[in-house]
Amino acid sequence: MKLPTNGVAKDIRHFSGALLVFFLIVGILIYLSKFSIPDKNAQIVNTLIGMIAASVAMVIATITGRNPDDLEEAKKKIQGLENRVEALVSQKDSLEGMLIKSQSETIERLTLLAAVDHDKRYKCKEENCKCK
Repeated sequence: MKLPTNGVAKDIRHFSGALLVFFLIVGILIYLSKFSIPDKNAQIVNTLIGMIAASVAMVIATITGRNPDDLEEAKKKIQGLENRVEALVSQKDSLEGMLIKSQSETIERLTLLAAVDHDKRYKCKEENCKCK
């Protein structure tokens, strides 16, 4: 039997392991409700049950499909995308500044060229002026 390699097998293992731990805890609770623990083993059993019960939150998270690693990975990805957006916005602002500067320089040059041309045309009011 060939298992998928795209992370589905890992999720299946986590889910089945979480279910196993959950049923183990339920089984221990049923056992403890029917039978009593001898005093010489009480501390060991209480310690083991405490350790198993401490993993209940992780078990429930795995059963419901929440994986803390996925959350951290998503946070890192979001942070990377936010950084890219900030970089793109700064580049856009820089390009806008360059365009505005280019437009103002072009307008200045055209205005100066038109003024010089205007001065050349109308320097003399004669019809056959040689300064044109």
